[in-house]
Amino acid sequence: MTPLGVADLARGPGDAARSLPAWDRGDRGEAVREALGLSKKHLHDRAYAAWLFAGETPDGCPAWVLPISTQQVRDMAPRRAADVLLRSVRAAVEAGAMPEAMGVLEWKGLAVLTVPGIDEEIAALAVQEAHATPAHGVLADLPDDVRPDGPDVVLAGPPAGMDPTDPLTPLATATWSHPLRVALELAAHGQAIDAPSYPPEIVAELRRWGLDGAPPPPEAPSLEIEDDPCPRRRHARTVLRRLLRMGKVGAQYHTEFAHLYRGAAPEDRRDALEVGEALVRAGLLGEKPSVGQRHVYLRRDSLPAIHALIDRGETTDPVLAAEWTAPAPGW
Repeated sequence: MTPLGVADLARGPGDAARSLPAWDRGDRGEAVREALGLSKKHLHDRAYAAWLFAGETPDGCPAWVLPISTQQVRDMAPRRAADVLLRSVRAAVEAGAMPEAMGVLEWKGLAVLTVPGIDEEIAALAVQEAHATPAHGVLADLPDDVRPDGPDVVLAGPPAGMDPTDPLTPLATATWSHPLRVALELAAHGQAIDAPSYPPEIVAELRRWGLDGAPPPPEAPSLEIEDDPCPRRRHARTVLRRLLRMGKVGAQYHTEFAHLYRGAAPEDRRDALEVGEALVRAGLLGEKPSVGQRHVYLRRDSLPAIHALIDRGETTDPVLAAEWTAPAPGW
C-alpha cells in the first residue's frame, strides 16, 4: 500500500479517501480515518489543510468528523489543534448549528463535532471561510454507509496546562469549565468565541448562564453516564443527552413522549417513563401537544440544569432527587 503523502493534500479529503485500498475493499470508514490522519499530521504546517467530513450519527444528528483527536479536544492542545476545533465550531454556528446543543463524540480516535440545526447548503462555505489564512478548509461528504458514533467526550472542567495567552483560558479557569463549553456558551448568547480579549464582567455573565463549576474532590469517581450508580439517573442523563444531540431545544423542536423510553429494556420501560414524567415536572422538559400526541422538548431556560445533569449527574431539583436510588457521582 502506498501511504498518503503531503502532495495528496492538494487532492482534497474525498478524493484522498477514495484513492485508498481501504475504500476499494469496502471499509470506507477506515479510508476516511486515514485521509483525516493526513490532515492531522500536517496541521502544524504553516499553510495547513483542515479537512472535515460531514455526515450523520446513527440517530440522525448532523455531525462533522475533525482532523484532531479527542484527547486534543480534552487538552485543548497543541495550539493548532485547539485552533482548528474553535474555527470549526465557529463555522458550524455561522452555518446555523445550535451551539447550546453541540457536543463532541469519539470515533476511531477522532473528534466528531455534533452540529444539530446545521444548514448543509452553506456549511462547506462556512468551513472554507473559517479556515482561511494561513489555512484552507475543506468539508467533504461522508459515504452514506459511514455513520460516526461513539462515547461522548466529557468536558467537565478546565484541562491542565492550558495556554495562558488564550483569551478563553481565564474564563475557563474562573468558571471551572472546559474552554469548549465556554466557547459554546458564548456563541449561544451571541458572543464571539475568538475575541482577542474579554471584559472582566463576562465571567459573571457566564456564571449567570450556568457555567459555575467547582473543582472535583480528590479521587472523585467517574462522571461518565455509563458509570452512574443509579439506573434511573443514568437513563435520565442518556435521554437528555440524546435530545440535546438531536437539537430538540425549544418548543419548535419536539419529539414524542414515548421516545423517552427508547433504549430501555422492556422490564425497565415503566421506570423510564416515570423518569420522563419527573423531567417534565422538574421543568427540564416542556410539553407541546401535536396532532393528539404528547410531545416534549428541552426547555431553553433549563439548559444549565440540563447540562449539569448530563455532565456531572447533578441536580438541585427535589422532584428529580427523589427519583434517584444512589448519590450523584462525586457526592
